[in-house]
Amino acid sequence: MVRIKKMLLGGIVVAGLLSPSLGIAHPPPGRTAGGEFARGIAAPVLSAVYFPVKFGVGVAGAFLGGVSGFLTGGDDRAAEGIWHLTVGGSYFITPDTLAGDRRFLPVDVGPVNVAVQPQAESTPALGSESTR
Repeated sequence: MVRIKKMLLGGIVVAGLLSPSLGIAHPPPGRTAGGEFARGIAAPVLSAVYFPVKFGVGVAGAFLGGVSGFLTGGDDRAAEGIWHLTVGGSYFITPDTLAGDRRFLPVDVGPVNVAVQPQAESTPALGSESTR
């Protein structure tokens, strides 16, 4: 009797493990196979249109930033102001972008890294008493 119960329980476990519905990974809530398929098709189609435009803007921006830096005597800030906006940002549209999981940045409007001039430290004048 015990042997039959063990065999029956083992058969149920094996059947459960081999069941197709248990073996299929379910997408996160709110995502469907049809939506994933649509994003998988739309992303490269949109990238095929968007990338050449973004690439052209990036090349033009790189050139204009170089010219700006040259004409201002090698000023990095002038060149980076143009480079940051035109060269930075997203170059491709991905399924994650279409799903809203990743931000789409046509231009990078983040802060420009500008070197800050250090302030002169105040030094006590000669002959003045220092704090003890």
